[in-house]
Amino acid sequence: MVRNKKITKSSPNKSQRVIMETRRYTILELTKAGFTEREIADRMGISKSHVHREAKRVLNDLAEKYSGMADQVRGLQMERYMALLSTWWPHALNGDEAATRTVLSIMHKISEINGVIPDRPLITIDQRSINLTQGEVTFSIEAASANYNGSTGDLQATEVIPETTGGDLLP
Repeated sequence: MVRNKKITKSSPNKSQRVIMETRRYTILELTKAGFTEREIADRMGISKSHVHREAKRVLNDLAEKYSGMADQVRGLQMERYMALLSTWWPHALNGDEAATRTVLSIMHKISEINGVIPDRPLITIDQRSINLTQGEVTFSIEAASANYNGSTGDLQATEVIPETTGGDLLP
């Protein structure tokens, strides 16, 4: 019986690690400068997939390095905004229009840094308009409802709503 030996990569020595880190940060600098992965790969003489892998690795390292810092910066910003807000709030409540605009601006910034304002709309509206200079438009409520079968043009059966008398529903 032949057993497959597990192939292990020996860990790189110090000079190889330095070269690898330098390459990662060169990729980062080129990415920050706006180069595409393909352009970086061509420039450095490595594959596009290698550029992608190395860029991802260096960005993950940076995210890990600065993860706690984002919370600290947000906390500092919140303290600054709250100090400003407490200064302008009484003036806004007394009817000062400039103070009111300042308060609203501060409150908007507070909402932004705390993620209260969504990065994309919560709903979308499909609004189509028709400009007619002559003629008329007929709108069919049935055609716009879920009861309309567009392929045959027929209306599906609808449920009859009982009439009421004296405020009571009849069966």
